[in-house]
Amino acid sequence: MPQSRSLSRRQVVIFALITAACVAGDSMLYVVLPVHWKSAGLASLWEVGLLLSLNRLARLPLNPFAGWAYSRMSTKTGAVLAGLLAVGTTLGYGLVEGLAAWAVLRILWGLSWSFLKLGGLLTVMDVAGENERGYLVGLYSGVYRLGSLAGMLGGGLLADIFGLRTTAFACAALAVPGVLAAIFLLKRIAPEGRNSSEQHEQAEKKPSVLSILRSPTLLWVLLACLMVKLLTEGFFMSTLSPLLEHHWGETINCFGLALGCATVSGFIQSLRWGWDPVLSPLVGHISDGRLGRVGMFAGGCWVCAGLLALTVSDLPFWPWMSLLIGFLVCCTVMTTLSDALATDVAADSQAVVVITAYTFAIDLGAALGPLGGFAAIELWGMDAAYLLCAALMALFALQWTFWPPVKNSSSFRRPQKA
Repeated sequence: MPQSRSLSRRQVVIFALITAACVAGDSMLYVVLPVHWKSAGLASLWEVGLLLSLNRLARLPLNPFAGWAYSRMSTKTGAVLAGLLAVGTTLGYGLVEGLAAWAVLRILWGLSWSFLKLGGLLTVMDVAGENERGYLVGLYSGVYRLGSLAGMLGGGLLADIFGLRTTAFACAALAVPGVLAAIFLLKRIAPEGRNSSEQHEQAEKKPSVLSILRSPTLLWVLLACLMVKLLTEGFFMSTLSPLLEHHWGETINCFGLALGCATVSGFIQSLRWGWDPVLSPLVGHISDGRLGRVGMFAGGCWVCAGLLALTVSDLPFWPWMSLLIGFLVCCTVMTTLSDALATDVAADSQAVVVITAYTFAIDLGAALGPLGGFAAIELWGMDAAYLLCAALMALFALQWTFWPPVKNSSSFRRPQKA
């Protein structure tokens, strides 16, 4: 049941801070493991790539399990379990060696993240009123990404000074307060408490899981969110370094310094974690207003399509770099809107089922993005791959502009009837 605004915000912020504390260790690996892979007992860089993607692949079957678990336990319990898994896996990064042991840790982290992501969105569903879901979704996303920022920047610095093992122990210690916060600060809301009063009145008419998943509205929303995740965080993030190298060579001169493409790519991507805590809640708040989420989603698709297409242009360095930064801003906007749209649809259905399907869809998109992106680059070249992504984004922009699967209102009420 919706609670007071201050209490709603407090619960969401607490869960977001728990997530931030837990995710720092995972984010640390993305900048540390490619450099310190020998300290982890790995034999080659391909093993690094496998381990960094394994947790996403593992989440595809683990998300339904986490959804099933949340239908039987509170988000508080899920947060405690996720925190314990995060502490254990991050400690393991400093203790174990070899591909097999690391693979087990990455799969366990995938389970932890499934509990955290589903739990965060379900917490928003538990406490938010209809006119503040976008804001609270953005608040959750923005706050927990502070953990990613800390893991990437602080983890990289610690690893260069003290090595992988000490850095892993430090990140594990950071996750411990997250577990304590889950135990002592989160309010327990039983699974049956997630249904709205209207849903309680319609309990006897509650549709089956299969009928929910066959809903055209849900399917179109899931497909759109999957493609947005695939094209933005999957394709763009994984191909940013090769894109820089394709246009500017192996080294880039910035302010008189010769920097490698990986360094420039890492700096550009870290900018997002810096502005997300401010931009995500702002985007969510605006989408709760008159403009509405559907209109903003359609507009975001158009802007993304245009920026992707312009990456093939022969612009000077700084104007061209501004395109990349603009696209990263769009990534934040589209991720926040996708999460908010999912909670909108879930509010008129069985929340656990819808949120589980949504997390499965976006994880599938994130996993397919690098695979499809590099396959397209190999087949048709860098410019053609980016133009293809721009065309796909434009198709979704057309659909959401002229045939949106949901109504565009200031606070999403009901999906359109088929």
